[in-house]
Amino acid sequence: MSGLRNFAATAGCALVASGALSLSASAADFGGDCCADLEERVAELEATTARKGNRKVSLTIAGHVHQGIMFWDDGGETNAYIVDVQNDQSNFSFSGDAAISPNLTAGFSMLIRLQDSLSGEVSQDDDDTDLPALLLWEANWYLESKTLGRLTVGQASRVSDGAPEQDLSETGLAGYVGAQDVGGGMSIRRAGDGALIDIGWGDLISHFNGDTANLVRYDTPALAGFTLSASWGEDDIWDIGATYEGTFGGFQVAGAIAYTESTDENGAFGDPGQLDNNIVVGSFAVLHEPSGLNALIAAGQQSVDTTVLDNDGLFRSPADATFIYAKLGWIANFTSLGHTAFFGEYGHFEDFVSAGADAGLIAQLDSTGGAAIRLTGNEVTVWGLGVVQRIEAADMDIYIAYRNREADFNLVNGVGSAVADNGVEDLHTVLVGSDIRF
Repeated sequence: MSGLRNFAATAGCALVASGALSLSASAADFGGDCCADLEERVAELEATTARKGNRKVSLTIAGHVHQGIMFWDDGGETNAYIVDVQNDQSNFSFSGDAAISPNLTAGFSMLIRLQDSLSGEVSQDDDDTDLPALLLWEANWYLESKTLGRLTVGQASRVSDGAPEQDLSETGLAGYVGAQDVGGGMSIRRAGDGALIDIGWGDLISHFNGDTANLVRYDTPALAGFTLSASWGEDDIWDIGATYEGTFGGFQVAGAIAYTESTDENGAFGDPGQLDNNIVVGSFAVLHEPSGLNALIAAGQQSVDTTVLDNDGLFRSPADATFIYAKLGWIANFTSLGHTAFFGEYGHFEDFVSAGADAGLIAQLDSTGGAAIRLTGNEVTVWGLGVVQRIEAADMDIYIAYRNREADFNLVNGVGSAVADNGVEDLHTVLVGSDIRF
């Protein structure tokens, strides 16, 4: 960099010298000071400029900030929190690549998520959440061949990551299949006496998204819009799946499906008590580009491969947990700011709690005061609507979305006959948020 400094100083002196014939002697003295000042300024710029250590590998820094106000009403209390919206929470990333040959590229990716007051973790008693401020979400390297595909090693997305989330509506920030990501940390309030019970809305809702894990992953090159993938990692979680993207006749389509087998007892993020299970999950989305009308459907099923001790002292396998989710939308162009996207959503989540439910929860739900022996399952219905406004000039979206959740529990007595539960209050949320990218 000393060469750059000398060049800049010499150039500055040359510019000053070029006007010497028309300047006074005092101006000539000033020209000498100018060269010294210029060299000092260049040195300051060198000291404050970010440098990339390896000039053979590109470096991209990106991210976004996604914050909002979550208004909520659980049937007994109404409040509002400032939240980091978990639909696509705030993060920043570093990525890059380098060409080894015309056919082979090496690259890396690191992504860090912010976890302050997550919309899916805050509760009636905690508007902040006791989570680490930062979470390492990705840290991996890869080799990619145009003819052989891509091999990834490290903390990276499992094949099932994104399988239930295919969405062409441009409204995923405001409402998507992972309904637990807004209000999931809220405890359920019992109808009648209004007491909070020992279970949250997030315990009853999941869309089986694979997220990230420490793994090895392989993706084939895209062929006619299809990509096949497989991943394995942790101890042990493995996935296989396929994705499709295509456009024809004015329609844009996207789809994905994945199958997962997991025998990892503490999961990808060290959560204790995980049961061996297998999951099938997928989604399909379509957009009619001329009209902006769009739709999607997502569904999944989780089966547990082991038994648990039930409340009556017998061992049983939990019921298969299932969900189905649909969304209809319309993308319109009302303003020069950017498109305006409307949506309506509906989801049904079933049997996320069943065999193995503890006696305390059963007692809290039992309307008879002791007849219920077991919890055999549950149902949650979710519906909502909202609008997202794109602001192209700032690479920004602003939105408002309403969502309602209602739940029922299935209790039985000692001979397997149904027992009425106490009923629980619905949870209503209104989320007003904005996401800006950099």
